[in-house]
Amino acid sequence: MRIDVKDNIKEVTKWTTGVQKKQVPFATAMAINKTLGIGKGNRMKGLDRAMQKQMIKKLDRPMARTTKAFYRIGARKTNLTGTLGFTEWANKFMQYLVHGGVRSGEPKVGVPYIPNAKLNKFGNIAGRKNGLIKKQNQFIGNIKGIDGVWERQKDRSAKLMVAFKNSVTYQAMFPFYKIAESYAKANFDKNFAEAFTKALRNAK
Repeated sequence: MRIDVKDNIKEVTKWTTGVQKKQVPFATAMAINKTLGIGKGNRMKGLDRAMQKQMIKKLDRPMARTTKAFYRIGARKTNLTGTLGFTEWANKFMQYLVHGGVRSGEPKVGVPYIPNAKLNKFGNIAGRKNGLIKKQNQFIGNIKGIDGVWERQKDRSAKLMVAFKNSVTYQAMFPFYKIAESYAKANFDKNFAEAFTKALRNAK
């Protein structure tokens, strides 16, 4: 997410002169950063916090660390653009929830087979990072043309736990950009007014 307010500066500078005009870029950078949740005392109090709330509301049991997995690049008075985005590890799956699309590649994607697979409270395969085989009677194989993790039953039959698929199609379900735009419009002007007043008060 990027907020560029160069056009706003042109509007503001129409009614500023001297010391006021010199403080506009600094105040603008501070306002951008506060809006995004960047800077001392601002973290998880701006757009980042709004994103967290909406992830909890719109997604199915997201992990707490995912709802805070943001990277931030602050604005400066010489570069009035601020950035808020998902960290690399979170972006690997959040990009599909934001944009939709097809996830594919090697190795194949392991998809839990409901209701056989044991899921954790977040709706993910329990202990996935430690491997997909959880018991001695589970094995990876192909049965009736289906690749996956199977569990051998007492009657020697096998039930599918996790299916391996070449690709998985996702529907967009998290309106990242809409949330960002709405929050910025609702909060930037107020944050700029506060930053501008403070900048003038501290101007030398």
